[in-house]
Amino acid sequence: MISRRCFLSMAGFGAAGLAIGETAEGKDPAGGPGPQQSRPATEEPPAPPRIQARRALGKTGLELADVGCGAINLFNPNVLRYAFECGVNHFDTAEGYMNGNSEKALGQALKDVRPKVLITSKYLLRTPADYDRASLIRRVEASLKRLQTDYLDIAMVHDADRPEKLSHEEVAAAYSELKRQGKARFIGFSTHAPGLVIEKAAASGVWEVLLTIYNHVEGPQVESLLAAARRRGMGVIAMKVLAGGMQGSLKPFVNDKVSYAQAAMRWVLGNPSIDALIVTMSTFSHVEDYVAASGAAPRRADAALLERYRSEAGTQYCRVGCRDCLAACPRGVAVNEVLRYAMYFEHYGMEKQACSLYRRLGAKGKPTVCAGCEAPCEKACPYGLQVRDRLLRSHRMLRLCNRGARRIEQLTLQK
Repeated sequence: MISRRCFLSMAGFGAAGLAIGETAEGKDPAGGPGPQQSRPATEEPPAPPRIQARRALGKTGLELADVGCGAINLFNPNVLRYAFECGVNHFDTAEGYMNGNSEKALGQALKDVRPKVLITSKYLLRTPADYDRASLIRRVEASLKRLQTDYLDIAMVHDADRPEKLSHEEVAAAYSELKRQGKARFIGFSTHAPGLVIEKAAASGVWEVLLTIYNHVEGPQVESLLAAARRRGMGVIAMKVLAGGMQGSLKPFVNDKVSYAQAAMRWVLGNPSIDALIVTMSTFSHVEDYVAASGAAPRRADAALLERYRSEAGTQYCRVGCRDCLAACPRGVAVNEVLRYAMYFEHYGMEKQACSLYRRLGAKGKPTVCAGCEAPCEKACPYGLQVRDRLLRSHRMLRLCNRGARRIEQLTLQK
């Protein structure tokens, strides 16, 4: 086992990490500085936790560590390598994460252990051109170059929010062709709208792996869908498992003796329909906290802690899979997307990515018209969220951030 201290002194990976951006060792968006910062320099850190369980992924024949690494928000390839040394063997990314730099970091960190890891990457379908078969294949080929590999273990449609995306003839043909060419071993999709897409996608027999939101706050509503997909042989991986990741903003959880993250993950892994989960690991302390949940059954103290979280966060957390407010909005504001990007900004420590996503959102979907609205979205919200105020606050936050990002880009180009 390579200690965290050894990783920090490895010149090769350290240089690679700095080439992509600042080290992730400082700020920990899940709850302050990592534990290593409080240890004397001469004290050897305790042995890090190890993955304790691997599970079969549906009928694919793949075996995943029950806790996998989401690489949406990282700066240091050392963190990825540390996760691997702790037993993590599944790494999830996407072509759009950090404008391709997430894939580059994965390639740099894992190229010499590629046969020992499983890599997923995902591809958005936003514009008509994105549905073109040849274009999709070229996008995957570009990912392979960034990842420094010849194949993906799982290629996914990213954020499938309508069943039509998965039943589109060109899309299905492109992913099937990727399998025939050996560029993808298995194919699947991710979704923030499980109630809209899982049933039809599972019935099609085309898609082999499902990546979906599932957590202790909004998971019970989709459990029957997950069980049905599992019965059809689909592999089921859970994401958004921390239910908004708001524990760092909720005072009762700051100094709690029980790790909220571990309790939430144990809850997810307790569902037999779930093969594994992914969670963003952007710091060394993330890796240690999350890997420690591997193979562990839910504990007696977990239920009380999770109930406290639901009580504290209940009227603040916009359920990712809920779309009840959308039909009530007379202006077509993308309520769920705007509030999800704000969640990334405030609670995930993903300021740049949140701003980038918001910048790409069409003008019609932004809440610029909400100030004078009577807010029928709030009446439609079954969880009592002050939707209008949260939308306006999110817009101000993400708009200002985008202005700053554009100014930085302009200054960079002028150099």
